[in-house]
Amino acid sequence: MRIQGGKILTSDGPRPADIVVEGSAIAAVEPQRGGAPAPGDIDASGRWVLPGGIDAHTHFGMPLGGGLASLGWRESSAAALLGGTTTVIDFANPDRGEPLAAAVARWRGMADGRVLCDYGLHATVADAGIERLAEVPALVAAGVPTFKGFLAYKDRLMLSPAALGQLMAAVADAGGLLLVHAEDGELNAKVEAELVAAERTAPRWHPDAHPVESEVHAAVLALDLARQAGCPLMVVHMSAAGTLAALRRAQADREEGGPAALGEVCLHHLFADDAAYRADDERALAAICSPPLRPAGHGAALLAALADGAIDMLSTDHCEFALAIKANAAAAGFPRIPNGCGGVGERLVLSYTLAVCEGRLDPWRWQQVMAERPALLMGLAGRKGRLEPGCDADIVLFDPEARYTWHVAPGSDAAGSLWDGREVTGRVTDVWLRGARAVQGGKLCKAQPGGRFLQRVLDRTRLGSPTDRRIDVDGRT
Repeated sequence: MRIQGGKILTSDGPRPADIVVEGSAIAAVEPQRGGAPAPGDIDASGRWVLPGGIDAHTHFGMPLGGGLASLGWRESSAAALLGGTTTVIDFANPDRGEPLAAAVARWRGMADGRVLCDYGLHATVADAGIERLAEVPALVAAGVPTFKGFLAYKDRLMLSPAALGQLMAAVADAGGLLLVHAEDGELNAKVEAELVAAERTAPRWHPDAHPVESEVHAAVLALDLARQAGCPLMVVHMSAAGTLAALRRAQADREEGGPAALGEVCLHHLFADDAAYRADDERALAAICSPPLRPAGHGAALLAALADGAIDMLSTDHCEFALAIKANAAAAGFPRIPNGCGGVGERLVLSYTLAVCEGRLDPWRWQQVMAERPALLMGLAGRKGRLEPGCDADIVLFDPEARYTWHVAPGSDAAGSLWDGREVTGRVTDVWLRGARAVQGGKLCKAQPGGRFLQRVLDRTRLGSPTDRRIDVDGRT
């Protein structure tokens, strides 16, 4: 199959090129051939040809207490494909006392046979005891080299600084990467208790229980602990300018050969703000997430850092709960409302509309933070994230001129969306997963190739390296 007539994104801007696919892989990137497509080939005229997006932070079908779960694997992965994302990395969250490997197996049992895009898993660690830490090397060897620790959620997921340091040492020794949710769980719990005592439990009070200083303090602590342990660290879902300042300091102070200090930002922290909590109750409920939405200036600073390379990748923390579920829980006060926002289907189009079209992110960097950089950092380089020979033929055709009103994917809840009804620019028209068509004309194909579990292998020598290589049209880099 030859995808011809489109443009690929390079460091020099969009350039005409054809993509040749053989089986499940890209065989060549060649100068445009011209002429009418041969039978079986694809006319991509007027569109950009992108590598399939990689969202390295999702929560599909995440079970909560009381039988609640976020939107399931099939529905969420369908939204991903329709939005140009062909790979996600989700989180296996163990129950209390459950081995990490068992949690990974349980998550795979929920996903396999249902998921439509390819996926990997991070392992959440809420118990840094000797037995759990002893599992880390085997998980890395089994293709789960990334772990998540929490300084937030006291009495649930929170690790003490000492325990987090022990986890970092274990991850560093095993050749892994640690992700951290940076909020001060002690401070959050104290403020939450004060709000509840004052009967300030409506959804609009949620951000008050997650103050900016809580995130900044926890990020500073985590980055310092990682430096001491020699552990590469990614601060996920950064929401505050002060967190960014801490990350920049850690990157500037990094010694030669020292551990990488990395950053991730999510769609809602860039393009939504805390005005949502001061709107009506429905809007406030839709915006319940942790860390919460911040005042508008924080998002602008984070977007500038995404553009200049201080922040490495753009994810979504996709964890979609219908508005009715949140509203039902709200009767018991904001601490009982399940946290999460949708975004896996919106990531490509919304970031293009609100960052690229506004001149705040150039197209080449946009492609990097959406696909190439997550592939490099998450152990998928050489397989995903780039249009180059040998990579999986995960390919997206994107119309950069289309203008229309955005609506959520079928199966999602429009009432609970931060994005439904927005005017947008840019449309995903067609998607291939490993060379098989998954989306045609903006609609899911009836026959789906189906997603596969990805065993990942980190190259930690490259975690702190920039990705400014251009794509040449003869396939060389």
